[in-house]
Amino acid sequence: MDLLLLEKALLGLFLAIVVAITVSKLRGKKFKLPPGPFPVPVFGNWLQVGDDLNHRNLTDLAKKYGNMFLLRMGQRNLVTVSSPELAREVLFTQGVEFGSRTRNVVFDIFTGKGQDMVFTVYGEHWRKMRRIMTVPFFTNKVVQQNRHGWEYEIAQVVEDVKKNPEASTKGTIIRRRLQLMMYNNMYRMMFDRRFESEEDPLFLKLRALNGERSRLAQSFEYNYGDFIPILRPFLSKYLKKCQETKDKRIKLFKDYFLDERKKLTSTKGSDVKCAIDHIVEAEQKGEINEDNVLYIVENINVAGTYLHFHLTSKYSININGSSPPPPLASCAFKAVLFLVNFI
Repeated sequence: MDLLLLEKALLGLFLAIVVAITVSKLRGKKFKLPPGPFPVPVFGNWLQVGDDLNHRNLTDLAKKYGNMFLLRMGQRNLVTVSSPELAREVLFTQGVEFGSRTRNVVFDIFTGKGQDMVFTVYGEHWRKMRRIMTVPFFTNKVVQQNRHGWEYEIAQVVEDVKKNPEASTKGTIIRRRLQLMMYNNMYRMMFDRRFESEEDPLFLKLRALNGERSRLAQSFEYNYGDFIPILRPFLSKYLKKCQETKDKRIKLFKDYFLDERKKLTSTKGSDVKCAIDHIVEAEQKGEINEDNVLYIVENINVAGTYLHFHLTSKYSININGSSPPPPLASCAFKAVLFLVNFI
């Protein structure tokens, strides 16, 4: 009896949704929309396309529906353009209308619902953040101020490679060392700080948290909950993991970098005015708050690549399926999906 009642309730709910969508379509404004796959109620094209909206899948759809097509992914309508002319129209001619990035449940966690600069809505807040960020990052004076530090970091990479005797005969993987160089360049500009080696405990902790943030944010695993809100409860564990990672990163930025820099400048002073000093000045003037400052640091930390050496074991499968892998020759580069920096 209970199962029969449940079946009737679900059937009634489904029919109500279908009727509501039909009435909405009939009474709504008629627009000339791009072509695309036929959507089903509630789910749209999600059942056909899935969560994986990578460029290869979108290219295949463009071959079928044209250079501009529409995907109805649950509550979101996604229009994809695949030609230079259309991209110019969207990004340049209609730049103001299409200037914002679409918010989603995961990036709302990592950016405090748009309190940063990169993922905020295009508008007054974005223009204010851009103005604040221009002076410490995007002027010729900044380039000249940091040029010697960049040259020093490059020289240190060369010295570290020279210290490895096998580098001249067997080659060496330098991806991790280049990543350290990138972090040092970034943290010199931001905080006038650098990490001594790849084994620096703070560097390892920071790199691990940044890598986890990138993995969680760039995954396709959570798209279904963003497209279809009724499925969002199934994302509770994933969103909890995102929140925990965000909290750990923000605390690390505040405790080890922002607060230490504020303490240094307030007690001893500093001959070098780094990027965070300009940003903190804007906070002291009331233009932004401390959360904005921390989310700016969060944005800057989304840098570097997180491919690892174990992926190179896959290149033989990408080339010819053989095992063990053959020597990697330049003629095979086009067939390799994953590469790391190798000398």
